[in-house]
Amino acid sequence: MKVDLREVQLPEHTGRGQITGADGRAYSRRGTRATPSVADELIGSGAGLVLDMYSTGQFEWFSENEARVRWADVRPHVISGRPTTKQLGKHEMWNAGVWQADDGTTLVYLTGHC
Repeated sequence: MKVDLREVQLPEHTGRGQITGADGRAYSRRGTRATPSVADELIGSGAGLVLDMYSTGQFEWFSENEARVRWADVRPHVISGRPTTKQLGKHEMWNAGVWQADDGTTLVYLTGHC
């Protein structure tokens, strides 16, 4: 399932640095950036995937099979640091993070650079 998250954000979540997932849960950033291998494990076990490309307005949630398919598309472009001009000249680049709801449900949150 693919959902445009701009349409489901609740003010009580965004005001506290959280996002509202397509499942209605409030998710908070759990830590620092995640490696692609950590994201592989989470997506493989059913975690949701969020793509946030602020400059283009993209703020999308993918779940289940769509999350795995979309992850396979973007994974080669996930990096742990800031993208270089050379990288950005070839493709949009992503940084991964792990966000978590109070009940322990996790998602992989990708912040895009273009």
